[in-house]
Amino acid sequence: MFHPTGNAGGFVSGADTQAKGAFLYGGGVNYTLTKHSSVRAEYRGYVYKDADFGVTTLNTDSWTHTAQPSAGIVFRF
Repeated sequence: MFHPTGNAGGFVSGADTQAKGAFLYGGGVNYTLTKHSSVRAEYRGYVYKDADFGVTTLNTDSWTHTAQPSAGIVFRF
């Protein structure tokens, strides 16, 4: 869901909220250190068509990719 903001410099007159479908993929690994702790690495990616918010001058007719890598420490009780 793409939603234009009213922030200074972030608003275009006539811009509408727009929903776009996305292809989501990802994977991860969990490595056990002890019985109660482990480390984790994950990756998630989105592929979607750029939003134009209903404004023809913003239409690029292109696709984009967003990557979300993450890492963490896990504690089990």
